[in-house]
Amino acid sequence: MRNIITAILFLIITLQAMAQETLPTRKVSIFKNGIALLIREGTAPLKNQQVKLPIPKQTIFGSYFIGISKDNTVKQIVFRNDTIKKKADCTSVQHYLAGNINKPVTIFYTPEEGIDKSASGKVTGYDQHRHIVQFATDAGKVLVLNANHVYAAEFKDPPAGHYMADSIDRVMIITLEKPSSEAMLQEIFMTNGINWLPSYFLKLKDDKNARLEMKAVLENYAEEIKNADVELVVGAPQMRYSQLDPMTYDYLTTSIGTDMPFAQRSQKFLQSNTVVAGMKSAAGDFFEQTFNTDGEKTGDMYIYKLGKISLPNNSKGSFPIFAGNVEYRDKYEATIEDVTNYFANRYVPNEEQKFDVFHSLEIKNTSQMPLTTASVMVVNEKEQFIAQDELKYTPAGASGSIRLSKAIDILLKNNEEEI
Repeated sequence: MRNIITAILFLIITLQAMAQETLPTRKVSIFKNGIALLIREGTAPLKNQQVKLPIPKQTIFGSYFIGISKDNTVKQIVFRNDTIKKKADCTSVQHYLAGNINKPVTIFYTPEEGIDKSASGKVTGYDQHRHIVQFATDAGKVLVLNANHVYAAEFKDPPAGHYMADSIDRVMIITLEKPSSEAMLQEIFMTNGINWLPSYFLKLKDDKNARLEMKAVLENYAEEIKNADVELVVGAPQMRYSQLDPMTYDYLTTSIGTDMPFAQRSQKFLQSNTVVAGMKSAAGDFFEQTFNTDGEKTGDMYIYKLGKISLPNNSKGSFPIFAGNVEYRDKYEATIEDVTNYFANRYVPNEEQKFDVFHSLEIKNTSQMPLTTASVMVVNEKEQFIAQDELKYTPAGASGSIRLSKAIDILLKNNEEEI
């Protein structure tokens, strides 16, 4: 009996491995322009020296590469349309017939001509493309019916509420040089649809010290991220191509130069990484603690490491990055424009010119990491809203400026004279 149970468990595990759709995602590096680097790793079963994997749907042109363990090599990869089975919920009588093969059932159907009929027996076959049902009756007959003519089904036992639906999808067939039962594979590619948006919260403590907190909102419109190492990248690496790779679509009918849909680019350059560019209550003190996310500098980029993260497809998540104390000072600034341009307009103004003066905060980045370009909200020590501005990219040890408001008590005048 124990050997039978072991064999059954082995069969279930084998079938689950054969039905694996994608390799597990091991690492995700997310940039602020809506593009991410994905690394997948896993073992896939082989049949006739071939592995079948789904094609990543939003792969960036020229970025997809696949590696295999050193004891074998890839001979070729073919991209094609294929029919695959996907588990789906039953929403019609026909779905219940497809999902309950060989279970006792009485069906009620309407023939092309004549009155309604019924039959008791079992569904022995279901062709979803041709909508044909093969039905074995209790009387020993075999009926072949149009599935759309069956309007009701009466099951002896509670039926399963799901079925394996046929789905047309793009797949890749990877052929290896040497025969084997399985292969250890790694996929690495850039993809659209994953983005991160930073934001800051600055709380003034006194006239010199403040607390700066940073969070990141992750947007995932590409694929499910499940227990993968996630990194957030601060920097602006060169990305020459942004259109989709021809492997992702039917290149017999779509030209290679097709651009990605506008919906995928809508926030691509929001708060770009380009370098030029808490409260108190009776319950306790909020927005006071300090914390820090692990990070490292790599070349011209800085990487925040969030660790193991799970985020479903078509969802968003918010993650704290760091919080710490910073020093700041008040400053007042204005820009005096050169209004004299005698060469162009032959005019020299005689009257005084008034210019707006702005009250700003200059904060010094005393941390070991850069501050990426992002929105910043400022409140004072009384938890009153002061301003919301954009904090520009500020390297470690440098200072950044946050504009609060116009200085209503300061008047700046300028008068120019020709000498």
